[in-house]
Amino acid sequence: MTAFVKAARVIGDLDDDFYRDERQRDVWNETSAVGFQLAQWIALVATAVLPWVAGRVGAWTALGILLAWIVVSIVTTAYARSQNVDVYASAKTWRPRAVFAAALYIVGVVGIYARLSAPIDQDPETWLGMVVGGICGTAAVFAIITWRKRHDARRIAEEEARDAEDM
Repeated sequence: MTAFVKAARVIGDLDDDFYRDERQRDVWNETSAVGFQLAQWIALVATAVLPWVAGRVGAWTALGILLAWIVVSIVTTAYARSQNVDVYASAKTWRPRAVFAAALYIVGVVGIYARLSAPIDQDPETWLGMVVGGICGTAAVFAIITWRKRHDARRIAEEEARDAEDM
């Protein structure tokens, strides 16, 4: 068991006696899914609204919420993958809720950018910092995409190898 899985099990208290009863476990899993999704939607709505309603302060708050949302999403997906579950296996199409979530995300990102990109002053250092930040951010996105593609290819190869062994 990796350190990540051990930490996730401690955070989720997954070794508690509570999980030994199958019905309790099933109901709690559904309840946790509802709570997780509700937290996701609240974060997206807050991120979309705050920059437009509360200005620069709201944009900084929305940025913090958005970063927390991303971290929770990544850790949740990573834990599922560590247990050999692909949460995106059935997500081949854009359902209305996914389109709405993407729209909220885009509205939030545009609002954050609109509020925080307005320069506080016109110093060249400010503009240079924004350019360097943009380049670093773009490079980070491309690095994550490349890593994700390699990770997915490796996971698929492992699944195919497991399936071949089972036959």
